[in-house]
Amino acid sequence: MQHEEHGAEMARNGWASGGRGEAVTGVSLVGMKSLEAIEGYIDEIGPNARFELSYQMSAELLAQAAPLIRGRVVSAHACCPSTEFFPNLASADPSVVAQSLTDMETTLETALGFGAGIVVLHAGYVTDLAMPSSYAARKPILSRPEFLNDVRHADGAICGPEYRASPGYIPYAERAKERLVALARRYARAGVRLAVENLNPRVGYLFHSPEEMLELAALDPDLWLCLDVGHLYITSFAFGFDYLEGLKTIIGSGKVASCHLHANSSEPGRYRDDHSSLKEQGFPLEEVLKIVAASRANLIVEAVEDLAGNTRIVQKAAAGREIL
Repeated sequence: MQHEEHGAEMARNGWASGGRGEAVTGVSLVGMKSLEAIEGYIDEIGPNARFELSYQMSAELLAQAAPLIRGRVVSAHACCPSTEFFPNLASADPSVVAQSLTDMETTLETALGFGAGIVVLHAGYVTDLAMPSSYAARKPILSRPEFLNDVRHADGAICGPEYRASPGYIPYAERAKERLVALARRYARAGVRLAVENLNPRVGYLFHSPEEMLELAALDPDLWLCLDVGHLYITSFAFGFDYLEGLKTIIGSGKVASCHLHANSSEPGRYRDDHSSLKEQGFPLEEVLKIVAASRANLIVEAVEDLAGNTRIVQKAAAGREIL
């Protein structure tokens, strides 16, 4: 309890959205696989470097990095440290849900230990199975026959906007929502915001559209959102809505605690979750950054290339300067 109280105080007073009343620019550690990479990034960015812990970070790497980044961590992406399976709060299997909640409790402890005020979560999946965190292990599950009827775009196994109203989707979404509220309240008692991320619109994933994000935002005062601009870019092509208006809709909820910033090479009929540089050709970078920088959300670079360069772009946008 003493550790939790200390961690909650760090989260409230540290570099987290709501802690100082200002947005923070940082980078996800998903693009850094070693202590040397973290050290190199800090050397480039300097003392203002801030981080989101990654769901790919092992307990060993967390321990190695702790002296460098503790006090600089604004958020953590569940599960952290890395686990064999992602949380699946939508499952009807009690053992899967129990393990998911155990892993989320461990992630909360990690966040508190590093002084992070936000934990980002992929809420769940349209299956009762445990969902592997490795894409290679996850793909065979998502390719099972029960998902095929809902595939509207074979490239990427992408669903259509009607998926969220389908009989196969609804019960999973409702179970996830119920458990998210309880989990968000648990996190809030510890001084940490739980933020649900919009996923790319692959069949089997939950919560893709602006409408669903608004529904989540309205569920409970303690439940927050993570707006992933790259995922929404894919969804806008697959579902046929105006991308920038979709961004504004989600930001307008007033519940966005953090934004994941990365681009991809998607276009109508082509769906790629590349997590590429924000300068990806065709991505409306200036318009996107203008929208998200005006919010009070943390701005987290989640590209897997040119991390320092992308961070500088976002820092300029947050300061109201020209970015290109």
